[in-house]
Amino acid sequence: MSSNNPFVNALLTDFYQLTMLSAYYQSGQHRRQVAFEYFYRSAPFGGLYAIFVGLHDVIHYLQTFAFSAEHIAYLRSLNTFSEDFLAHLSDLRFTGSLEAVREGEVLLPGVYGIRVTAALEEAQIIESALLALVNFPTLIATKAAHIKFNAEEKNVLEFGLRRAQGADGALTASRAAYIGGADATSNVLAGFQHGIPVAGTHAHSYVMFFPDELSAFERYAQVFPNAALFLVDTYDVYHGLQNAIRVAHEMQANGNQARGVRIDSGDLVYWAIVAHVLFERANLPEMRIVLSNDLNERNIALIHNEIRRSVRDEGYLREISLQVGAEVGKISAEAVIDRLVFGVGTDLITGGNQSSLGGVYKLVAVQEADGTWQPRVKLSAQPEKMTNPGTKQVVRLLRNGFVVADIIALPDEVITPDQPFVGINPANPSQQTTYRNFDEVQRLHLPIFAQGKLVYTPPSLPEVKAYAKQRARTIRLESRRLENPHTLKVSLTERYFAYKQAVIAQTTKQP
Repeated sequence: MSSNNPFVNALLTDFYQLTMLSAYYQSGQHRRQVAFEYFYRSAPFGGLYAIFVGLHDVIHYLQTFAFSAEHIAYLRSLNTFSEDFLAHLSDLRFTGSLEAVREGEVLLPGVYGIRVTAALEEAQIIESALLALVNFPTLIATKAAHIKFNAEEKNVLEFGLRRAQGADGALTASRAAYIGGADATSNVLAGFQHGIPVAGTHAHSYVMFFPDELSAFERYAQVFPNAALFLVDTYDVYHGLQNAIRVAHEMQANGNQARGVRIDSGDLVYWAIVAHVLFERANLPEMRIVLSNDLNERNIALIHNEIRRSVRDEGYLREISLQVGAEVGKISAEAVIDRLVFGVGTDLITGGNQSSLGGVYKLVAVQEADGTWQPRVKLSAQPEKMTNPGTKQVVRLLRNGFVVADIIALPDEVITPDQPFVGINPANPSQQTTYRNFDEVQRLHLPIFAQGKLVYTPPSLPEVKAYAKQRARTIRLESRRLENPHTLKVSLTERYFAYKQAVIAQTTKQP
């Protein structure tokens, strides 16, 4: 279920969480019931959604949460906390409740992915770890989903171990990338730990070790008669392709089958087309073309686009003909693309140009002595930073299996396809939409913990991956494109909007 990382324990927290707990404890407020929610404000990578990942590690963290004697001794050495507070920490466990969307769910901005209802000290102390366990894998799973989508569902191999943010970052990211869309990883530890399929070829150093490239390929084919895939750009791509074809034919004569070639430098579009033409002429229909070299979702989309453009150009075809030494007629762009596999490293394992997801964990309600719940709201001059106070429900509207909008409503509101209603944009209340053309209403959240007891059975990693794939397909194509994606709406019902405005008004009256 999780990586069981020994460093994911009660000390995985920010120091100010402990000082706040001490203040709550000394003032006798530490057991008051509160509600916190995890959500993010802005979707990563210029998109409109995220793939929620990390719940299973949160579950393991909460199940094993405890300050050990060694932890307490360290905290004592800081000369900050009283002995009675440290003794209290020794007995602290998570006894609260938690609801969440499933791991692999499509999570929209402003919609809570996790709600924790617990004693103040329990809900507060887990904040930092919860954010660390959810934000990074959600970022990487979302990156993988963008890459897989722009690869047009061709196989994607995650090759990022050597560029990851440390060993733990690599292991976390490999799992998240697999959930989001990667088909295999080069990270053997991730394969061992999580059961992710592992894949890889050989390095340039392997070819360089042998007297010549042909010898290297032949030896590799002997050792891996049914899995040989040759890296062809160590010296000259064209000669590398010719050597790969020669060895592939030798393998066929022995009843074996080469898997393909990998191209890691140069003009990937040009060499992919050349490789396809050569494989067609050599009657090697099973040979795949693995492309790598600092790939991401944008240049993968560009590779597909440029292949389709290039094979329509007569001048380009003449250049290909000169390269292969024979006249090349019409080339099917889709046949070239069907051979492609993408090896993605740095951008996938790190998040590329976005290093973090801005997920937050905010207080939304506090229980009074009489049992009633009082809402809490964070105010801001920036509407997108204002929180949605109080207990609430979220439902997803779908039409023909595609997401229409996520709706934030009061707990007692009933939304059905036969009842049109008005939704209000939380970032710009003047924008209102009447929802009437939807045929399904889904509840997104499930109970995970109830009064400290796990009431949810986490699915296996393959099941999570399959769920993420199915949920990603509920997003329309126009909402997944790279540039100017069509809006995925999040709206407040009129009743919830009025409730929120009343909470804001009451809060601003406070001295």
